[in-house]
Amino acid sequence: MNPSDSPQRRSERDAEHVRLALAAGAIIGTWFWDVQRDRLTVDAALAQAFGLDASLAGSELPLQQMVERVHPDDQAGLEAAVADALERGGRYIHQYRTRGVDGTYRWIEAAGRVETDADGRPVGFPGVLIDIEDRRRMEIERDQAQTLLRSFVEAAPGVVYAKDRQGRILIGNRGTTELIGLPPEQYIGRTDAELLSDPAQAAALMATDERVMRSGRSEQLEEAVSFPDGRRAFWLSTKAPLRDADGAVVGLIGTSLDITDRKAAEERHLEVEERYRLAAQATNDAIWDWRMRDGQVIWNEALVTLFGHVLSETTAQWWIDHIHPDDRARVDADIHAVIDSDRSAWSGEYRFQRADGTYASVLDRGTVLRDAAGTPQRMIGAMLDLTSRKAAEAALAESEERLRFATEAGDMGFWDVDLMHDQLIWPRRTKAMFGISAHVEVTLRDFYEGIHPQDREATTAAFHAAADPERRALYDVEYRTVGKEDGVVRWVAAKGRGMFEGNRCVRVLGVAIEVTARKHADAQLKELNEELESRVLAEVAERTRVEDALRQSQKMEAVGQLTGGIAHDFNNMLATVIGPLDLLAMRVGDEDERSKRYIDMAIEGARRAALLTQRLLAFSRQQPLQPVPVDANRLVAGMSDLLVHSLGSSIRLQTVLAAELWSTFADVNQLENVVLNLAVNARDAMPGGGRLTVETSNCTLPDDSSQVHAGIPAGDYVLISVADNGSGMSPEVIGKAFDPFFTTKKVGQGTGLGLSQVYGFVKQSAGHVRIVSALGEGTTVRVYLPRLSAVVDAAPASPVLVKPPMPAGQQQRVLVVDDEPGVRQFSIDALTELGYQVLAADGASAALKHLDAHPDIALLFTDVLMPEINGRQLADEARRRRPALKVLFTTGYSRNALVHDGVLDSGVHLIGKPFTLDELATRLQTVLDSPH
Repeated sequence: MNPSDSPQRRSERDAEHVRLALAAGAIIGTWFWDVQRDRLTVDAALAQAFGLDASLAGSELPLQQMVERVHPDDQAGLEAAVADALERGGRYIHQYRTRGVDGTYRWIEAAGRVETDADGRPVGFPGVLIDIEDRRRMEIERDQAQTLLRSFVEAAPGVVYAKDRQGRILIGNRGTTELIGLPPEQYIGRTDAELLSDPAQAAALMATDERVMRSGRSEQLEEAVSFPDGRRAFWLSTKAPLRDADGAVVGLIGTSLDITDRKAAEERHLEVEERYRLAAQATNDAIWDWRMRDGQVIWNEALVTLFGHVLSETTAQWWIDHIHPDDRARVDADIHAVIDSDRSAWSGEYRFQRADGTYASVLDRGTVLRDAAGTPQRMIGAMLDLTSRKAAEAALAESEERLRFATEAGDMGFWDVDLMHDQLIWPRRTKAMFGISAHVEVTLRDFYEGIHPQDREATTAAFHAAADPERRALYDVEYRTVGKEDGVVRWVAAKGRGMFEGNRCVRVLGVAIEVTARKHADAQLKELNEELESRVLAEVAERTRVEDALRQSQKMEAVGQLTGGIAHDFNNMLATVIGPLDLLAMRVGDEDERSKRYIDMAIEGARRAALLTQRLLAFSRQQPLQPVPVDANRLVAGMSDLLVHSLGSSIRLQTVLAAELWSTFADVNQLENVVLNLAVNARDAMPGGGRLTVETSNCTLPDDSSQVHAGIPAGDYVLISVADNGSGMSPEVIGKAFDPFFTTKKVGQGTGLGLSQVYGFVKQSAGHVRIVSALGEGTTVRVYLPRLSAVVDAAPASPVLVKPPMPAGQQQRVLVVDDEPGVRQFSIDALTELGYQVLAADGASAALKHLDAHPDIALLFTDVLMPEINGRQLADEARRRRPALKVLFTTGYSRNALVHDGVLDSGVHLIGKPFTLDELATRLQTVLDSPH
C-alpha cells in the first residue's frame, strides 16, 4: 500500500480485495456498522451466515439483532471485543459461533477496522466474516492428538524417549527426566555423550542405538545405568527404529523398565533354592515338593534311606497309593481340605508303605504356596518317621498320664504336691496368684499362709478330702489369697485330684485359675441387675401414673362433653320456667300471698337448677369467660369478709400474700367462685373447727419438675393455695375429686359439682389444679394460673353493688328471633311487659324481612343456636343492612360463634339462658345505652 494514496483510492482498493476474497470463497460475508447511528448493513452472504432472512441484506439493522444470533456462550466475549475495538480504534479480529439457517452453529472469524474522526471518536466499523469451521476442527483434532500423545508418554512406566538419526533426544517422559537428572529444556536436542558423565557408558548406549537404526530391527536388551545421585540400576530396554511417512529410518524410539528389584529377587531365589537343596540333603526327613500344575512330586534322598524307595520323582497318585488303605481316604480328604480353602498349613499322621511292604508310622507336614490370586501352585513338606518316637512315647506313658490329670482341670496355673517328700511344685503363674516372685522357692507353708483367713478352713478340708484314700474326693474350691509380697487379695479357682499307690496318696495335682476379674464382674452384674430391677419398677410406676392420668383426662373430657350438652338442654327448658314465673309474680303481686309463696318456691327451685347447669358448663369449659388482668393478692384480700362469713366462727382464716406477686389473666367473678368453693369444701372437711390458709405466691417450674408439680408444663405461674388441717383424702378419693356429682358428703349436703366447677374454670383459663392430701393430715389444693407477661393494671375485686330498680323501655321496637316457640313467646311477653314494642320471628329469613319492612327496629334480640343460619350470621347480615342496629344475643350453650377459646368476643352482648325479667330489663337497657 502506498502511503500517499488518497482515502478514496484506498477504499476502492480494499473493496476490490474483498470482492476477490468473496469470489475465492475465503470470505462468507461483509458488513458496515455506522457506529454513531448504531445501524448495521450486511450483505446477503453474511445474512445467511447469521440465519437471517435474505431480504434483510442491504437494510440497516441494530447491532443487538446480530449479537442475538451468536452462541449464548460467546455473546459476552463478542460484546467485550467490540467494546475494546471501539475504545482503541484500528484493527479488530475475533472468533465466535453463529447460528445458520439450519439452526446449527459454525465457527467464524470476524475481521474489521474501526474508523475514527478527527477527534478520535469511532464513526464507522467495516469488516468481513471468514468461515473457520474446518480450521477449528483440525486444530481441535491436532490438540487432542498432541494431548493424547503427551498423556501416553507421561503415563508410560519407566523411561520413554525418541532420538533423531544423530542420537539427539527429541522427546522424553518423566522417567527420562529422573534418569538424566535435568529438566527437559536442558536435555532436549542433546546426545548421550553430552549428558552422561561416564564416557564409556555413553559410547555403549550410542553404539547400540546406531546398530538398531542401521539394521532397522527392534532389539530388547538389559543395560546397566548410573543415576546422577550415584545409584546403579538395571534396565530392560526395548529399542526400535523411528521411520518417516516413506518408511525411511529417521531416528529411534525406546522404552526402559527398571528391573533392579527383579534381578535381585532372581538372585535371592537362586540362593534360596541352593539352601533348600543343601537342607534337603542334610535332614533325615523325607522332603517332598508337589507341583500342582502337573501333579509331579520331587523327593530328597531320605525316601531311599528311610523307606527303601529308590526314586527321586513320583506322581502325587503314587504317594496316595502307598498310604495304608485304612488311612488313605482320611489323609486325602484332609490335605485337599487345606488346598481348597485359604489355609496354608497341613499336618497328619498315617501309615506309609515301605519298599519291603511293611508300614511305618509317619508325621507328615506340608505348606501350600499360592500365587497373588490365591491359587495353589506348589506344596512343600517333610515326612518324619515316627517308629522310634512311638517306642519312646510308651516309656513316657506314666508321665503323660500325670500331665493329663493336671491339664484336664485347667490351663492356667499348675500345682503338684508331693506328699511323700513334703514338696510343693509351683510354676511362675501359680506363684503370681499368691503374690510370690517367680524365682522364690515355695513350700506347703506358703500355700496355707497365703490363703485368706476366712477361706483357710474350707480350703484345707477340701485338700484333705482329696488326699484321703477312703474318700478320694475331687479337689474343687474357690478361695481368696493374700499376696505374700504385695498384699493384694485375689480370687482363685482350684481343681485337682490325688494319685494313689494302693491305699496311699502319694501326690495331689491340679490347676489353679485366677478368677478375680470374674468375681468383680459377677458383683458388678449383681449390682447392675438390682439397679435395673429398681429402674424397671420405677419406669413401670411412672408409665402406670401417666396412663392413669391419660385415662382420667379422657374421662373428664368425655364427661365434660356430656354435661355441656345436658346443660344446654336444661337452660332452654329453664328459660321457659323462670321467665314466665317472673311475669306471673308481677301480675299476682301481693294480692294472693299463697300464690306468691308458691311462685317464689318455684322460682327458687328453678334458680337452683340454673346454678346447677352453670356449674356443669363451668366443668365442661363451655361457659363464656370475660378475662381481665387480675391481682390475686387484691382479690383474696377483698374476699376476706365474705370468706369469714362463709366459714363460721369455728374456722380460723389465715391469708399469706406474696410480695411483688405477678399478675394473671382470668375472669374475676369465676376466680372468686373458685376460691369460695375451695374454702367451703375445706370448711366441710373440718366439722369440729380448724385452720384454713389461703396463700398466694410466684411459681416458676423447670423442665424437670418434682412429683408435686408432675404433669404441669414448665413456665411461670401465679399459685393460689387453699390448705386446711381437716380429715384429708385417700388416694382413691383424690382420683375422683374432680368428677361431676362425686361427693363424700351425706345426701342433701352437696351436689358434687364444687370441685368440678373449679377444675373446668382452671382448665378453661389455661391453668392447672393439683390436690395434695393424706388421711388425717389435711388437704391442700393448688391452683396454677399462667403469669401475665404484659405490665397492666390488675382489675380490682368485684365490688358489692346495690341492686337498682328494674329499668323500663321507652316503646323502642325490638325484634325477637328464636326457634323455640316457648322461649320466643316468653320473650315477647316479657319485652311487652317492660314497655317495648315487639316483633317476632322463628328464624333468620323472617327476621330479615321484618328488618327491611320496619326501619324503626332499635335492637335485635336473637338466639345463637338456630338451624340453617345461626344468630351470629343473622346479626352480621342485619348490621350489613343496618350498621347502627344494636344486638343482644341469648343462648343456653356457650360453645358457639360468640366464644373463642372460652372468651366472649369483643363488643358482643350476651345474656345466658335462663334469665329473669330483671336481668333481661337491665341487659336491654345496657345494650341500648351503649355507643355503636
